[in-house]
Formats: sequence, structure tokens, C-alpha cells
Amino acid sequence: MRNIVSQTVPYQYDTIYSPFKAAEFEYAMDWLPDNGFTGVELAIAYPDDVNASKLLSSIESRGLVATSIATGQAFGRDGISLSSLDPDIRKRAVEIVKGHVNLSVETGMPNITIGLIRGKIGDDDRDRVYDALINAMDVCANYSYNKGVRLQVEPINHNETDLLNTVSETIQFLAELGNPENLGILYDTYHSDIDENGCETEAIAAAGSRLFNVHFADSGRQLPGYGTIDFSRTYEAVKKTGYSGPFALESMVTPSLEFVLKHSAKSILQFIK
Repeated sequence: MRNIVSQTVPYQYDTIYSPFKAAEFEYAMDWLPDNGFTGVELAIAYPDDVNASKLLSSIESRGLVATSIATGQAFGRDGISLSSLDPDIRKRAVEIVKGHVNLSVETGMPNITIGLIRGKIGDDDRDRVYDALINAMDVCANYSYNKGVRLQVEPINHNETDLLNTVSETIQFLAELGNPENLGILYDTYHSDIDENGCETEAIAAAGSRLFNVHFADSGRQLPGYGTIDFSRTYEAVKKTGYSGPFALESMVTPSLEFVLKHSAKSILQFIK
């Protein structure tokens, strides 16, 4: 099976993790296949505002597939999270995730990422926040299961959230949810480089069949190959799990937009065999 290699592209609002503006979506759809990419990872804050048929046409007309839908912009823009102690905010977060699930059904069944939309603990009571997240995720997991859509929880480094920083914490979280078969892990090399304490390959092995998606970004969120992460080693560890899913580039636009556009495809494709 040919590996699907994708790039993060925003659809509604700009993100620092893509060289493309949201207003450049159609240009990005042309650029991706011309530069060796076969998939697109969509950054969408509010799925109910999306014309699904138009979006699907934009993707499929270029021979691309949607590999996943990132949901974190709802938290970054408006503080909406699945772990909020405010029941109205938490309900809104659940409805947004359900909307993403519905959008997935209409756009080729990409996985839905549970990243920063899970929120943070901050100064709140850890147990209450964690329980709120468990309860909200249980609703989302059941809804997505009935729709045949997979949710992927992304361990995110401690500088960005204090909820689920490592693969082992995420595995425990999935276990507390009863390990539903439609819930898995999105492994991001940048986050893992910070919080797995040199045990990245062991973390990948522990994820095993729960590995649903892989993000490639080097230290400092640079393009792969321009920092300190050993991507050849990472790729081999991932393949040993039996993983056959997509690999997505999610780096920052550094040192310049021109540099990223020129080198982004080669930076990930050189490691994908």
C-alpha cells in the first residue's frame, strides 16, 4: 500500500502550522499534488459552517484524500474545551466534535483529532477537570462509533497543555474510556521529543495498534531533517507496529515561507519509504 503523505491546511481560519492561509485553500489544493503530497489534513474550527460537498469536491478533484480533521482552533480562538467545568462550554465542545464527525462522514471518513480542544487544567481541580473530560469524551466516542468515524487523541507537550502529555498517559486515558475500538492515538514527533524523555521508540511501540496517525515535525517545529529528531528511526519504529496510515507534515513556517514551500515536500518524503 502506498503511504499517504499529507500537509496541514486551514479551511476557515489561519494557523501557524501551515504555509497556507485559509483564503488560499484552493491554491493549496493545487499545490499539494504538484509537490508529491497525496493527502490533506484539514484545520477546521466550526464544522457546521462548512459546505461539505464543496469541500469534498475541492479535495477529490485533485486526487487527494482528507487524512484527518484538526479541531483545536475552537479552543485556541474561543476557549471551548471538552474538559471545561462550565457545563455550557463543555456541551458546546461536544457538539462541535459531533459536527466534525458528521463532516468526516461527508468528506471521506478522515479521523478526527482530539488535540487542544480537550483543554487544560490550569488552576482548576485536576480530578474534576479529568472527570469532565472523560464524560465528554465518552459521549463523543459513542457518537463517532455509531457513525463509523475514528477519533485520535494527540499527546501534546506540557508547554501547551497539562492534560495528556505522553503516550503512556493517553493509553491510560483510553483504558479509562473502556478502550473503544474507534479511539486511538495521533503520535506527533515534536511533542514526543519534548515529553517522552528519550524514549520515543518505546512510546511508539506502546501505542501499537492504537496508532491512528503520525505527525512529522522536527525540534523547534521545523521541517523534518532540520533539527535534532532522528526521523529514520521514528519511521522504522512506526512501521514495526504494523501502521499503514498517513504521515502528516505539521511544522511552523520557519525560517521563511519561501523556504518552507521549497523544501517541505522533500523534508518529509525523504523519510517515507
